[in-house]
Amino acid sequence: MNITLELVAPLVDSVFMAHTAAGVVPLTLSEAKELPRRGLPEQFRTPLSMIFAGPPELVLADGNYTLDHEQLGRLELYLWPISAPLPARSSEMGKQCYQVSLS
Repeated sequence: MNITLELVAPLVDSVFMAHTAAGVVPLTLSEAKELPRRGLPEQFRTPLSMIFAGPPELVLADGNYTLDHEQLGRLELYLWPISAPLPARSSEMGKQCYQVSLS
């Protein structure tokens, strides 16, 4: 599946279920945006960043995770923990955030 901004933008604030060593963890998609191309040749996709917010009591290690979503189905994505982006949205306050970058 080719994940694009058009595909994921309507899913902001929806929950993805991440399969982890600690069990299934809900992650809320809090942001999806395209990144600057900065001279990237046209044959390559526009880079895409997604920010997820999860429970504060659990910090997942960076790595590949299987995420299930009711509309997208099952995805394999590489997530890494980050600080909440500034300015933090109310959905990110007090939560552990993760980023996914696709290029």
